[in-house]
Amino acid sequence: MSTMSTLSRGIFAAASVLAITGALAGCAGSSDASGSDDAGDASTVRLAVNNTVASLPVVVADEQGFFEEQGLETTITPVADITKLPPTLGKQYDIGFGVQPTLIRAASQGVEIAMISGNAVTTEAKPEYILMTRPDTNIDGPEDLEGLKLGAPTLNGNIHIGTLYWLQENGVDLEAVESVQVPTPTMVDQLKAGLIDVAEMQQPFIDVAREAGMVEAGYSLGAVGDPATMSSWQAATSWAEENPETLEKFRAALDEAIAWIQANDEDARDVLSEFTGIDREVLGDSPLSDFTTAMSEDSIEQWDAPMRAVAGFDAEIDYSTLIVEP
Repeated sequence: MSTMSTLSRGIFAAASVLAITGALAGCAGSSDASGSDDAGDASTVRLAVNNTVASLPVVVADEQGFFEEQGLETTITPVADITKLPPTLGKQYDIGFGVQPTLIRAASQGVEIAMISGNAVTTEAKPEYILMTRPDTNIDGPEDLEGLKLGAPTLNGNIHIGTLYWLQENGVDLEAVESVQVPTPTMVDQLKAGLIDVAEMQQPFIDVAREAGMVEAGYSLGAVGDPATMSSWQAATSWAEENPETLEKFRAALDEAIAWIQANDEDARDVLSEFTGIDREVLGDSPLSDFTTAMSEDSIEQWDAPMRAVAGFDAEIDYSTLIVEP
């Protein structure tokens, strides 16, 4: 059966609710074995994940034995800063969690990297990320954010890039909006105290904010795409090309995990609570992420315009080279 180190499980069990921001300290050791498609041998895949909702399919695939059913032996290591993962792929890890802007920037800097599976997406019909505000701010559209203080989980992450792009596309002077980094679990309190006026929030904290009397101020990620791809699974290009059967088995296990999550909502929330350290009562019945292993060139390239507009990105990229299909 797939394995996770004792230290990794200890981290998961002890992680506080702050883990939703990715502020998990420390990481576990991993096997030196790399993936292999040799007939008759179980492939060992070293996976690097982050300790958030978006890694749920991998955790479920591990705990429910879907990796084992596919003949994969896995080691799973939580990594606090996913921006540091790209150079480790093909070396310390085989497959790593990532977001599209990090993939694009790493490739532009000469890192050998490609998307090998889709993961979490957000849509206007089922938004996982929403701007929340106090009722007294009277925000009716993006133009009303001028002169306000915007709280973001990270100032260089995909959520904030998408929000800034949405503001710019709607004619907002970005210099008139003050952006500050705020841990997601503290956003409601900071809104109440007037320390910030608007917050880039994600589930389950959107529902927590609603219960506290906060209201929606807009869905910004529609400016990126609908759906907008928020995360993916990535690998060194050469490793991915050399291990097509491993990739196929990995995605098949994730497909089983996604189906299990959809069919076992309560159990999935229990797994998520244990994995992230988020209290089960906080999770409540907030919508879980939409997951898919599907991927396309557009699911990466949709982040090109936002990055060029608000993140100082100006490299030339052939996006067709950033995907490896099994």
